[in-house]
Amino acid sequence: MICNNCRQEIPKGEEMNFRGKVFCEDCYVEALSIPKTCDVAAVYSARKTREAAGQKGTEGLTPLQKEIYEYVKEKGRVTPEALAEKFDTTLAEIQRQFATLRHCELLKGTKIDGVVYLEIMN
Repeated sequence: MICNNCRQEIPKGEEMNFRGKVFCEDCYVEALSIPKTCDVAAVYSARKTREAAGQKGTEGLTPLQKEIYEYVKEKGRVTPEALAEKFDTTLAEIQRQFATLRHCELLKGTKIDGVVYLEIMN
């Protein structure tokens, strides 16, 4: 059996079914763990946690999150797909990293002519 997401061979008996698709274990976990970017409670929690730790800007972020933030800051506006290509990772990983950056009120999403862009939050 072949994973509908990564197209890798799945050993018999290890396939996972989710929303009518067959996934390997890694892709199944990824499909289940999509973070919500517009989560008021997460934004509040991130703000309060960062304030308590005395963190501002990119302090406290992972190296990848800092690189994504700096790249978007440099470019002004970037699609998630372009970020995935730039950082040689999956779109799902970019979405996870963006969720954290959104919760920290550093990046936001903007839709222009049907295309989603990530940009610095003012």
